[in-house]
Amino acid sequence: MRALRGALAATGLLLISAAQAGEVNAWERFCAQTALTSETTPAVDGAAQALARSPLHFRELMIRGEPWFWPILQQTQQRGMPAEIALLPAIESGFQARAESHRAAAGLWQLIPSTARRFGLRVDDGLDQRLDVGHATRAALDYLEYLHGRFGDWPLALAAYNAGEGRIVRALHAVGASPGANVRREALQLPPETTRHYRRLLGMTRVVCAPEAHGVRLPTLPARSLIRLVHLDRPVDLAEIAAIGRMSRQELESINPAHSEQPSSAPHRLWIPAHQERRLREHLSQTDGPQLVDFGAYRVRRGDTLSHIALRHGTSTSQLRSLNELPDSRIRIGMELRVPLASGDGRREL
Repeated sequence: MRALRGALAATGLLLISAAQAGEVNAWERFCAQTALTSETTPAVDGAAQALARSPLHFRELMIRGEPWFWPILQQTQQRGMPAEIALLPAIESGFQARAESHRAAAGLWQLIPSTARRFGLRVDDGLDQRLDVGHATRAALDYLEYLHGRFGDWPLALAAYNAGEGRIVRALHAVGASPGANVRREALQLPPETTRHYRRLLGMTRVVCAPEAHGVRLPTLPARSLIRLVHLDRPVDLAEIAAIGRMSRQELESINPAHSEQPSSAPHRLWIPAHQERRLREHLSQTDGPQLVDFGAYRVRRGDTLSHIALRHGTSTSQLRSLNELPDSRIRIGMELRVPLASGDGRREL
């Protein structure tokens, strides 16, 4: 991991120079937004101490999360969720986007297939969107918001994320309560694994927010995205993009764990170092190879059909289906579709 970090730092993906140390720090921004850490107990202290016993391992864990931590934290802030949730992938997968478990969970957020499909991800022999960090993050946060709405507080929502909704419902019924009742997590008989899961999240937050007190040195992480999501109008060889950005294919694959999972017919999503976007645009515009495509969002209205929307935006029905990964041409009112934009027209989706 140290070798990979060094290579990525050389490309500018990981920005760790002393001159940049004065930037607003993502860890400080995180700590200012925490909402669960008031739950201080000896068990949480013990979880923090256990994590701090291996300071090098903890630092490597945070290094693995560098590309994803700030974009995820921004999503939690936009949704009004506790900042601690941005560290949940560290607990679930060790910030490893291709992680798999013996329970068939996969990806950064360790979603099982049924939950992933329930929240709009495609999981089949041809595509597993749990490996796409952008798609998986949206689904995981949607799921957590649903759990929070059902159970009434974030500690129970996180317990349900770990143990399953049914287990929490049964635990509530055992004390004569129902979902949404004002019942503290500590009053429920929960699986030991679920209790450890929550304490570890709070303990990890404790270490991140007081690293020196725990003997840990965090990587410097500015409060801005180090990577940028772009779209290309056709499949692309990562080696070609890596060469343009003067980085290795392995380095580019490390921030594009789902690249090989994308359908060959669809416009391709690609994460690149943020500072490389201009170079990539300039280079591709001078070739007849894949081109970057700008996208906007269109919300389906009454009377719309996919063919009418495609015509309105100068594209085809099949292209819209591929772009939005729709199984067929059926759409519903209120659905948000990604549509191509003319150059300079409207906002870009990144």
